[in-house]
Amino acid sequence: MVEKKYRDSLFIEVPRDEMTFEHHKGGLEAKYDQKLLQENLPPTTGIITGDKSLVKTLGRVLPEETVIALEATEFVNVFGRVVSKAGPFGTTCLQYLYIWDYQAVPTHEADYEPIFVFLEGNRRYAIYDLVHYCSRRIDLKNPGEDGPGLNMVPGWHSFLPARLLNYNQADADLTVFPLSDQHLDSWWNIPDDMSRLKITDYLVDPFALRAPGHFMKTPDETSKTMCCSFLEIERALAEFEDPRQAIVEGAKRALTKCVGIFALHRLGAYLQLLNEMQKVGLIRLPQPISEGLSIASITQMLQKGFLTLTDVGQSLVKGLSREKPKK
Repeated sequence: MVEKKYRDSLFIEVPRDEMTFEHHKGGLEAKYDQKLLQENLPPTTGIITGDKSLVKTLGRVLPEETVIALEATEFVNVFGRVVSKAGPFGTTCLQYLYIWDYQAVPTHEADYEPIFVFLEGNRRYAIYDLVHYCSRRIDLKNPGEDGPGLNMVPGWHSFLPARLLNYNQADADLTVFPLSDQHLDSWWNIPDDMSRLKITDYLVDPFALRAPGHFMKTPDETSKTMCCSFLEIERALAEFEDPRQAIVEGAKRALTKCVGIFALHRLGAYLQLLNEMQKVGLIRLPQPISEGLSIASITQMLQKGFLTLTDVGQSLVKGLSREKPKK
């Protein structure tokens, strides 16, 4: 049974003439410019249909609680605002928050996924949430052109890069609604920690955000370990031609570099990441792995093929994989 206690806070309705856009650092300006936000909406796939599609594709092999949560999840809307920095070298950041009323993995009510699009002269790039608010950057083409984009990972709702996304195949019918102070106040003040919008500092000052980095200014140890681990997987996917080999090698490197024998307190976060990747259908594990295992045991299991990449996972990580040389 999926319980949704904060629908009123999520689906807040504010009259347009009562909205304000003052939550920003001094020296910056914020406003709602629907035309600019709509024109520059980054190309994505899976925003509206991804969760339900994952159930149709892998529902028989996913945990029952994950399937129930995926089926109960509804996309709320994408909200946006324009934050500008004045001056001769001024830049513009288009802040988009994609909101779902539920998240399957890890299970909790309300999910907020950021994509910040930066406009600097002729340059246009996005900083997005890769996993657990780890920030990554992708260069974008001009609006309406085929080029790099972002695939939403069902269940997680975070994003993986797509090297080439056909504009006509990207998510359509997404309308950018105002990201007002009233919306932010409502989401920042949800009492449940798991359901509350936790991004604060970089919403107020997006120009201080870095990638690789994190959307929260002071991420906890779990988030830092997951970011470190997925970065090792990213690097392996870029290095190895076969993504199935890369995912195993990346997991092994992450275990050594992000946990290791001197930081065993991080092992739980590392194992949580692998178990979550299994629950969202990226990888296949014969059984969930627990903290009772030693690093040596986990390394041996990885070497013996304990972890494998699913077809869904192979499709989603394609944008991180090494390009095969053209013949």
